[in-house]
Amino acid sequence: MLFGRMIFGGLFFAIILFPCFAAQAVEPTVFTSRGPETALDRRYEYQHQLLELALEKTIAEFGPYRLERSKIGANTKRAMIEVEKGSYQNFFVANAVTVERMQEMVAVPFPIDLGILGYRVFFASEQTCERLRQVTTLEQLKKFTMVQGIGWGDTKILKQAGFRVTEASDYHGMFQMVANNRADLFPRGINEFLREWEVNREVENLSYDTQLILYYPFPKFFYTAKGNEAQAQRIMTGLIAAYDDGSLLKLWQSEYQASIDRINLSSRRILSVENPELDRIDPAYKKYFYLPSQVLTQ
Repeated sequence: MLFGRMIFGGLFFAIILFPCFAAQAVEPTVFTSRGPETALDRRYEYQHQLLELALEKTIAEFGPYRLERSKIGANTKRAMIEVEKGSYQNFFVANAVTVERMQEMVAVPFPIDLGILGYRVFFASEQTCERLRQVTTLEQLKKFTMVQGIGWGDTKILKQAGFRVTEASDYHGMFQMVANNRADLFPRGINEFLREWEVNREVENLSYDTQLILYYPFPKFFYTAKGNEAQAQRIMTGLIAAYDDGSLLKLWQSEYQASIDRINLSSRRILSVENPELDRIDPAYKKYFYLPSQVLTQ
């Protein structure tokens, strides 16, 4: 009888404790994506969805997750500082590929935009657009001043190519700057163009060029803090799985295809410059680049 009571008691405690053990076993790993700079800023929505897709693809191997967003308001420079400091759990922020970043942080070496961000269209004032119609060479284009955000990877590329670059901290303010002729050109990725035009088209005197594209190879990787190597490997595994099964391209097209089509690359003169930062980077990422058909760079 005593033996039976012992068995019953053991089973009772096992039943009581099992939910606690189960809850511990399935506790999700927290990941953080980059929040917007302003309430109207949707530039990082694709990055959030891409992280979510990669995490979904790896639940069976790595377990459950919870994906959160960082606080609103941090520009790119500040966001990268927060990555290094570990301000958020498993914080992943996308940025241009540089040797310095690859050394100081943990990179996920997959080009999240499939390289399309390297094709740049120009926002400018109506007057500057008129001047651009006479441009056919890089040397002529270098007479125009570019504006870029603080901490953006494009700045170094453009300066090394011989362009004059003004840096600004206010993303929405940069559209105002070119509209008011305080800078000549605000180059934006052709995948970003349509949504940004729709948001800013009411800015007085703002227009965009319809004839030129500036191209430079511009892969963007996710970065996270050192110590998060296992989490970075999970994201890389998930991105490759999503690329291989077509779900990544489906997400990419839903976010960017309308903008790319609107630009009509095949009708434009494409002027290209080098990206010196890529000389010492493993070129394996190139196999994931999207190559628009019938596009020739000059």
